[in-house]
Amino acid sequence: MTASDDFYVVDGDDRIIQVSNGLYDSMGRFVGNSLWECFPRATDLFDGYFAAARESGHEVEFKTFYAGAAIRLRVVPAGKSLTVYPKRLAELNLRTLETLAESLRRVEEELSAREPEPPDPRVPGSLQALP
Repeated sequence: MTASDDFYVVDGDDRIIQVSNGLYDSMGRFVGNSLWECFPRATDLFDGYFAAARESGHEVEFKTFYAGAAIRLRVVPAGKSLTVYPKRLAELNLRTLETLAESLRRVEEELSAREPEPPDPRVPGSLQALP
């Protein structure tokens, strides 16, 4: 299993009901508890995206800064439950002022980087189809 396979699952009440092996050391103790109680202030950042995934029934992906790291979350709905795939993109390094400055630059780069646009399904697959 790779870091990209790490996930956790929340139910319709946002209780953590499953954690992958790769996240078990950091999140296993939270199984059965509300995500929002376990991760203070996360509701301000994540709840709108979770609601959008549930309402649309479609996967939602976003980047944010939380707990000292730039992270990307991919949220996949299955009914009212959500499978969340977190990926740490860059984190703060507080060892020295220089490492902090460099890590802040990396965090800023990650958060400001534009994501590639998904292909538009209406676009013809062949240039010959263009007028």
